[in-house]
Amino acid sequence: MKKQYLLVTVILILFLTSCSLIGLNRKLKTPKRPGKYPVFTEADTLRGKLTKYRKNFDVTFYEINVDLNIEDRYIKGHVDIYFNPLTDLDTIQIDLYKNLKINKIVNGTDSLTFTRKFNAVFVSFKNKIKVGEKTKITVYYEGKPIKAPKPPWDGGFVWKKDKNKNPWIGVSCELDGASLWWPLKDHLSDEPDSLKMNITIPEGLFCVSNGQFIKKEKTGNKETFSWKTTYPINTYDATIYIGKYEHFTIPYPKSDTTYNLDFYVLPYNLDKAKTHFKQTVDILKFYESKFGEYPWPRDGYKLVESPYEGMENQTAIAYGNNYKNEIGYDFDYIILHESAHEWWGNSVTAGDYADIWLHEGFATYSEALYVEYTKGYEAYLDYLSFYAMLIKNKRPVVGPYDVNYWDYNDGDVYFKGALMLHTLRNQINNDTLFFDIIKTFYSRYKYSIATTKEFIALVNEKTKKDYQWFFDQYLYSRACPQLEWAYNYKGDSNQNVFSYKWNNNNNNFRLAVKVKTGDGVITLYPSNDLQTINLISGDPVYANVNESYISLKRIKLY
Repeated sequence: MKKQYLLVTVILILFLTSCSLIGLNRKLKTPKRPGKYPVFTEADTLRGKLTKYRKNFDVTFYEINVDLNIEDRYIKGHVDIYFNPLTDLDTIQIDLYKNLKINKIVNGTDSLTFTRKFNAVFVSFKNKIKVGEKTKITVYYEGKPIKAPKPPWDGGFVWKKDKNKNPWIGVSCELDGASLWWPLKDHLSDEPDSLKMNITIPEGLFCVSNGQFIKKEKTGNKETFSWKTTYPINTYDATIYIGKYEHFTIPYPKSDTTYNLDFYVLPYNLDKAKTHFKQTVDILKFYESKFGEYPWPRDGYKLVESPYEGMENQTAIAYGNNYKNEIGYDFDYIILHESAHEWWGNSVTAGDYADIWLHEGFATYSEALYVEYTKGYEAYLDYLSFYAMLIKNKRPVVGPYDVNYWDYNDGDVYFKGALMLHTLRNQINNDTLFFDIIKTFYSRYKYSIATTKEFIALVNEKTKKDYQWFFDQYLYSRACPQLEWAYNYKGDSNQNVFSYKWNNNNNNFRLAVKVKTGDGVITLYPSNDLQTINLISGDPVYANVNESYISLKRIKLY
C-alpha cells in the first residue's frame, strides 16, 4: 500500500546528496514514551484471531456476485463460499460488516441459522459436516457499504466522477478487510485457491477486477462483467474498478515468449499513459531478476487508473498518481512500490498484521534496490537516508498478534523494515548470500503464508549463524541501537583514542560497525562496555560508513 509520508522535495534531494551516513549525522532518539497500543476488545479478537470456528475449515474458492446501484450507492448480491472442513464441524465463523444485512444463508436446499456478534457471523449446520466433505454455502446480502474516509488507508467504497462526469468507482480494504463489502472468512491466513467476480453495473461503463477477463453479459440496461483469478489471492486484494475506461497493452518480452501488460485508463489520459507506463517493463524485469519470475503469468499484469492514490490489488494494481515521476528519479513511485507487492504481500503473504513488515518493508526495500540498479550504490544510500529520517521508533516493527492491528500512521513497518534489510545485507557482508536468502524466501513461500519467525529461521539456515540477536533488536524492540563514541587526542602518548560502546540496545546485541579514519577502514565489534582503540592519524573519524541503521551519540571522556 502507498506510504502516507513520501514527499520528496528539491530541498530534500539536495540534502540527501550531501548526506553520507545512515542514522549517524543526526541524533536519532527513541522516544521516551513508547507509542501505546489501543485497548483491544472482543471484537478485535473475533476479527484478528483464528478462533475455533475459523480454524475448523479452509476456504478453497469464492464466487462473488454483486449488483451495484450507483445512484443510491447500494449493493446487493450473493457469495458462494466453497470450503474443506479440517475437523468435523457444525459451526463456522464468517465475517461481514454489521451495516450490511444478511437475508439468508443456504447449504444446498437447507436454510442455515446464523447469529451475529459485532462483524462476525456464526453459521450453524443442520447436520455435522465431516472431514473430507467438500462444502458450499451461499450468503445473500445487501446494504450500503461504508464510504472510504481516507483511501486506501481507511477503507471502503470510493464513489467519484471523472472529469467528464462519468461514474468512477473503486474499493480499498487492506486494513479494514474485504468483509466491508462481501461475506468471507476474513483472515489473512486463509487465501482461496482462486476467486471469481461477477459484477453487474449500468450499461456503458466498464468493470475491471483481478485475474482474467472471462466475459460480459447484457441484461436489459445492465451488464455483468466476469473476472477470475487462477492463483491463490489475498482477499483484501480482491477489488473492482468501474469507469469509462480505455484499454491498451504494452508488450512484455521474455526469453521464450512475449505477452502483454494491460492498462486501463480514463480516456483523456490515454496518450500520456501510453508513454508514462512504459517504465513498467523495466521495473518488472528488475524485480524478476532479484526475486524470481512474476508470480501471476496466467492472470497477467494490469495497472488501473483509480479514484484513490494506489493499492497493490493482485494483478490489478490501483494507480492514482497523476502520471508523474518522483523528483530526481526516473520512476513513478506508485508503479515501483505497488508492483513490488506482487512478490511481497500478494504472493508471499503474512498470516497476521503483526508481520505486515513482510509486505511493506520488503516492498520499500525493493524501491531502494531499483534505485541502486538504475543510479548506483550512492543513490541507493541517499534514498535510504531519507527513509531513515521518517522512522519513529515508537513501537516494535512486529506488532501484537490475533487482533488484526496495524496503525498505518506509524510507518516503521515500511521504513525501519527496509533499513533493517539494508543493515542485514551489510552485516552478512556477502551480497551473493544475502540475495540468495531473499530469493529463497520468495521461492519457498510464494503463493502461501509466511511469518517473521520463518524469515529469521531462513537467515540462520543460510548463514549458518544465529541472528536472533539482530532481529530481537530491529523487529521486536522499539529502540534504535545507539553507538556512544568519543575521539580524543592524548598529548602525552602522541596518540588519538577512539572510544565506543553500545547504549539503548539488547544486552546480546553484537552488530559490527565500520569506522573510517585516516588510517583506512576498520571493523569494530562494540559491546555494552566501553572499549578503546588507538589511531595514528589525526584526521576526522566517520563511524558506521553507511553500513547500518544505528544512531550516534558523541560523548566526552576527558
